[in-house]
Amino acid sequence: MNRISKMLSLSALLLSALQTATAQRWVEIAEDATPVICISETVNEAPDVVEIFQNTQSSYYHDARAPRFVLVDQEGKWGLGIGGYLQAKVEYDFDRAVNNVDFLPSAIYGKGGPTSQIRMDVTNSTLFLKLVGNSRILGDFVVYTSGNWRGSGLGFQLLNAYMSTKYLKFGYGTGTFMDIEAVPNTIDYGGPCGMTFYRTTQVMLQYGFDWGLSMGIALENPSINMENNEYIAVDAQRVPNVPLFIQYNLKGDKNNHIRLGAVMRDMYYTDKVSGKNSDKVGWGAQASLLATMGGFQLTGQFTIGEGIGSFVNNISNVGVDLVPDPEKPGKAMLLMSESWYAGLQYNFTKNFMVSATYSQTGLHSRNGYSAYNPGASRKGQYVVANALYNLTSNLQIGIEYLHGWRTNFDDKVYNANRINLSARYDF
Repeated sequence: MNRISKMLSLSALLLSALQTATAQRWVEIAEDATPVICISETVNEAPDVVEIFQNTQSSYYHDARAPRFVLVDQEGKWGLGIGGYLQAKVEYDFDRAVNNVDFLPSAIYGKGGPTSQIRMDVTNSTLFLKLVGNSRILGDFVVYTSGNWRGSGLGFQLLNAYMSTKYLKFGYGTGTFMDIEAVPNTIDYGGPCGMTFYRTTQVMLQYGFDWGLSMGIALENPSINMENNEYIAVDAQRVPNVPLFIQYNLKGDKNNHIRLGAVMRDMYYTDKVSGKNSDKVGWGAQASLLATMGGFQLTGQFTIGEGIGSFVNNISNVGVDLVPDPEKPGKAMLLMSESWYAGLQYNFTKNFMVSATYSQTGLHSRNGYSAYNPGASRKGQYVVANALYNLTSNLQIGIEYLHGWRTNFDDKVYNANRINLSARYDF
């Protein structure tokens, strides 16, 4: 009798499991897209949710792909994705080392620094939550949060926390004065030294036309990167940064586009000599390109401006948004900079690609700044070549070589080399 009862109980459990399985559906999607499993009682409209996840997926290499698992509401109109990736890297510097986990020419050790070093790093690993849906007024609607472990002491660091619709984006994420779609793929998290890259809190309005033209303008939180001294101090800011852009997608394809951008920023500081507040107006202009032709992909960007150091990779860590005027104690001034990169990628198959990129950034002296700062970085150069291979749809391995030069204002040159090995699993 007990045996019969156990068999009946087991049968009931199996029937329950089968009923649960019938409430799940594996959605048919494009061959080269991330597979997604929808879990819901009613998923008749789940493919629409999956499409939003894929359409709003960032093309930036260090952003996570569309989630593999999605929870869909009973009407199939809203989906919550949970995903991320685990990345393990081995970095080996030789013929001089870099004092940063990212390969920044401005951080190459000078005379007396170590000539080699090895690092093992998993801090790029990312987790995210993403809610998507569609409404008649707002269009595709996204609420996105993500982070990694590159904070202080391996702490969790916020990368994104924003809401976006067809016309509006607000919250924290990558800035508007950059072209995230035209960033080369590099295992090095920092990327090309002459690339503009920053994250900020912002409100952005954007509009796209059906024939491929889009434009946008934003208000961004002002953050000034400057080293205070006995004569000058950066204090509360009063005016947000104002970037804007215009982009044209050839035949409506974002993988073939040109983009023009600009930014204005009014930066306030305290003149300790006179005891008064003062300001300097910084500006930047940018042009970028992404062109795809068969298996080839060309990326490029050129940026010029004054007081935009915190936006550019290689000089974002040296505090040159504002610098002290050596000829006028208590006064600040702006330095002109220009930066650029050009990269070429070739996809042999959908699972194997190689790429190479050259990048450069330069900082110009003013009012004797170079004489007072002879050991400061004036010019940085960056060369990267890599190969990435997808062992499975989720597991990717890669190898990368980097070479960089740092030229100081006193014309001393230091160079460094790095080999990166990477294994990344997306989930």
